[in-house]
Amino acid sequence: MKSKKHAAFLLSAMLTASLLMTGCDTYDNFLSEFFEKSDKKETTVKIGVFEPLTGSDAQDAEAEIRGIQLAHELFPEVLGFPVELIFADNQSDVQAAAQAAQSLVDQEVSIVLGSYKSVLTLAGSDVFAEAKIPAIGITCTNPIITQTSDYYFRVCYVDAFQGNSAAKYVLEHLGQESAVALQMEGDDYAGAMIEQFADKIARTTGSTENVTVIEYPEKTEDFSDYFERILTTSASAVFFPSEAEQANEVLYQAYEGGYDFQWIGIEDWNRLPEVNLNPLRKSDVYLDGVSYISGFDDSAQMSDMTQTFLNAYHEKYGTEEKPTNAAALGFDAYLLAIRAIEDAGSFDQGSIISSKLSSVFEMPGATGSITLNAQGDPIKEVVIEQYSKDQPKPVFTSVPVWGQ
Repeated sequence: MKSKKHAAFLLSAMLTASLLMTGCDTYDNFLSEFFEKSDKKETTVKIGVFEPLTGSDAQDAEAEIRGIQLAHELFPEVLGFPVELIFADNQSDVQAAAQAAQSLVDQEVSIVLGSYKSVLTLAGSDVFAEAKIPAIGITCTNPIITQTSDYYFRVCYVDAFQGNSAAKYVLEHLGQESAVALQMEGDDYAGAMIEQFADKIARTTGSTENVTVIEYPEKTEDFSDYFERILTTSASAVFFPSEAEQANEVLYQAYEGGYDFQWIGIEDWNRLPEVNLNPLRKSDVYLDGVSYISGFDDSAQMSDMTQTFLNAYHEKYGTEEKPTNAAALGFDAYLLAIRAIEDAGSFDQGSIISSKLSSVFEMPGATGSITLNAQGDPIKEVVIEQYSKDQPKPVFTSVPVWGQ
């Protein structure tokens, strides 16, 4: 035993003497090469990508993933360490989603991005919270996601926030203080947005009677009576939070009946030109002048980061390829994750990273400056698009007012 210890001591002494003879620079290089540098090479910051790579939702999730990967290519390091994207396929299935979430926990990711579809996101929420791993939703708009978890955040606005933005459009762009809200009976989704819409106008104007809510039964086919009721209010602006298919029918009937309302819809109205399948109906005629809410427009300069995103996107996918809102939000989710890790100064302290996410203020993103509120939801600019014939163009940017 003594002879082995003696041999080890002599070997160590010889190595030290050799290094000293070759100078301090060589010794520093030795330390850097075999200790500091090797540690960094072996250390990667793992960011989980929790998405449906297969199944019925895979195609829709592709844009989110595209945005994440693009941001990763532009910003591949954090805290001086390389970032590795760890993919977990939730297979478009709730049960598989819980298993995929656990696989990311087992691989010790620092933070998670995704998932497309709120129900899949919720399936992984408790798993991430129990492991104290923060997660950032991208296009999942269900408010329950952030309400039920201290570890889930998001970069997309919640559905109700569209009502607030529509109200600002009426007040600030159209210069009107009164409006009508058209809602299908029993539609809680629309009701939440209309509540925000009416509340914003009431707080701004000081009157709770400036928004008239008109409801119609679910299977209504002829809307002429409801158009007449809108006329009796003397308001020209109509907020109509409905899916594109229903809106397409209502807008066509209003045009045919000669009703000249200023329609304002939700984000789903970007599909209006494609849902018109009737060759006898010219969508470029009855959609002209119709407005709707959008989280992103590639022709609107939302922040300094918008152009960075667009340049990189067009370089990779071609100038003819138009980036979607989901791709831009995926890009921003990655930026938000990197920002939180940098602010935390650590990639293995989930609670600290979560606390830094809660305090993000006006982070420049492709979709605008992002500030997260106490709930974990973003307060950000929202673009209002208006159809010129059947081509949307940005006409107004709704800028948030803090505390509202």
